Amino acid sequence: MFGDGEIPKELSALREEREWREWVDNNLVHILSPNAYRTLSEAVQSFRWFSEVGDWETAMSSWSRLVCIYSGAFVMWAIGGRLKRKYGLEDDVRQSLYKAINDWLEGIGPDRKYMGGATPNLADLAVYGVMSSIEGCQAFKDLCDNTQFMNWYTPMKRSVQEHQGGISKQLREAK
Repeated sequence: MFGDGEIPKELSALREEREWREWVDNNLVHILSPNAYRTLSEAVQSFRWFSEVGDWETAMSSWSRLVCIYSGAFVMWAIGGRLKRKYGLEDDVRQSLYKAINDWLEGIGPDRKYMGGATPNLADLAVYGVMSSIEGCQAFKDLCDNTQFMNWYTPMKRSVQEHQGGISKQLREAK
């Protein structure tokens, strides 16, 4: 009962969700740029991927697109190095990315499919949104090769594509 020292399960779940969402905002997002733009060649590859998925070919001339890709890659490579120092990431920034994702997976634990349990919660959605932004980059491929991330990411991607979030699912079932 309320007031007897026990935290209701719902409140505990909401607190956990909020803590992980803050972790995404305060930690995970700062690890991405140094990883996506770790080297000049990876930065160019990342910008080529952004060009492809962003359909830059229809939005700008070939010349403008190439300037965006190469100048953007150079600038983001330089910024990535600064971010690495600012946020105290490992010399090999991939190790910081692997550790962050392993922390996330450990937070979910072996008994839950998602941080939200059987269905994703907002923390799941936050991690998915951040990580999907680098899905075509070498950093993402390396992450998949060196962690168990895809065990969570693949069903999460399917859930997002099928709009299987907890609240929207409850609303659909209420109709």
